[in-house]
Amino acid sequence: MNPTTMRKRALAIRDAHSTLLDLKRLVDNATVTARAAELEAVSLAISSRPGGDALTTLRVAIEHLQSPNFEATLSQAREKLEIAAAWHYNETTNGQ
Repeated sequence: MNPTTMRKRALAIRDAHSTLLDLKRLVDNATVTARAAELEAVSLAISSRPGGDALTTLRVAIEHLQSPNFEATLSQAREKLEIAAAWHYNETTNGQ
């Protein structure tokens, strides 16, 4: 296999991985926010003291997942994975 092609393939895979990490950070943020809403709801259920507003916190988590940034990052992740797979597929089929 051509070293230049191998480098390009490795860079495509690294780029896809990096974008997936960005996507993971966005999902992790939404997960933390949803967990906070869960804790607020449990606290309200077992305590007579007023607690946080679980619905508002859940809406924040939903906003994270509906943001243009999330959609763009998800789209980029798909695209970059497809590019990386295409590089691999082309090398595999051309090398046979």
